[in-house]
Amino acid sequence: MKICIMGTPVSSGNRGVLALGASLVNLCWEASGGGEIVLLLGNRDNQPARFRAGGEPRLISVVNSRMSLRSRWRDHFLWILVMAVLYRLVFFKKLRAGIARSTPWIGAIAESEFVGDIRGGDSFSDIYGLKGYILGSLAVWTVILVKGSVVLFPQTYGPYKSRTSKWIAKYILKRASVIIARDLQSQAVAQQLVGKAKKVLLCPDVAFSMESIRPETVEVDPPLAGEMPPGVIGMNINGLMYNGGHTRNNMFGLKMDYASFLRELVIALLAEHQGELWLVPHTFGPDGSVESDQEASRRLRDSLPEALQSRIRLVCREYDQHEIKGVIGMFDFFIGARMHSCIAALSQGIPCIGIAYSRKFAGVFESVGMKDWVVDGRESDSATAIERILALYKERDSVRHPLAGRAADAKKRLETVFEELVNPSVKLSDPVGTPVGLPQT
Repeated sequence: MKICIMGTPVSSGNRGVLALGASLVNLCWEASGGGEIVLLLGNRDNQPARFRAGGEPRLISVVNSRMSLRSRWRDHFLWILVMAVLYRLVFFKKLRAGIARSTPWIGAIAESEFVGDIRGGDSFSDIYGLKGYILGSLAVWTVILVKGSVVLFPQTYGPYKSRTSKWIAKYILKRASVIIARDLQSQAVAQQLVGKAKKVLLCPDVAFSMESIRPETVEVDPPLAGEMPPGVIGMNINGLMYNGGHTRNNMFGLKMDYASFLRELVIALLAEHQGELWLVPHTFGPDGSVESDQEASRRLRDSLPEALQSRIRLVCREYDQHEIKGVIGMFDFFIGARMHSCIAALSQGIPCIGIAYSRKFAGVFESVGMKDWVVDGRESDSATAIERILALYKERDSVRHPLAGRAADAKKRLETVFEELVNPSVKLSDPVGTPVGLPQT
């Protein structure tokens, strides 16, 4: 069995999107009994990518497309689009076979059992801009032209700011053979767009299943002398939020001043908590990058009183997605503003608060019974958010055990969904049509 995966890069400073890729590769590989996995990517080259599958590092095939004029003609995205349209129009098997041989992207799609798209988890929406949304949709269109349908892996659907975006979403959804949402609100949005003809299914975010690997040593600044002290709080600072988004002008419409809020939060939290606080980047980038969590973390620490700076360490090595999850698994309590840093905590049974900049947080937290542990920066001012976080911190031990059980259930649900997905003879719903995964409420 050959399965193609779209919508996740093989190299990125963002450990969240790499977590999606690592999780999908492993879920598809195990569900198919070690089948062939191929990644369809807008990538510079087609060198195999290294991912863990079945507990072992493996080389996963990559078929790339490019927009650069210096790329090989058969890898250029415009060529792929034209060939996909031609493939759709011709009916002669020999002509279609010739197109598939001439264009690796189309050949991989044609040979696959199915092609699944995850669109970075939350980019089946125009919240990050219309250009990227359209390019991602065109890539999916090539699959629809060649294969006739596409599988939409668990992800967020919407919101849509423009009619054009909404129309594109409806077009793709109606041509999907399977649609899976990772939260109830996304399920409702997709169901409204697709109508009654298809059932939108529900299951947790795929990253709940990703393997955690604890590094032999954790490099922090200042360095740690001896063993890690007990009861350490972990915190992820979102560089994109810290810098006001890509526009650097409160792109997400936050009610709070995120940078000032963080300073006030850390002061208040360290007055309540007598131990250490570790800052954990989850998206890495060079200094000056609007995305850089590590630079935002340094700036936050430097803004604090010296007496508090001595109780704060910054995780300073760029660990991969498995290792950074392992680091997060060492904490007693976690606060994150990158959603997949939160998933890394929740999936290991660690009480976690999400500082949200979009609605995707609420749905993912809800999937493990932690919806009330989201503090939405678009709705809460700094004072209200800090008060809520301190109150939840005091409740952390009461949710630890039930959270661990629900996290284990989420992993089992994912395994079930993907086992049924790769088996064409099994329907992804029970006899009465209840979606696989979480019960509807």
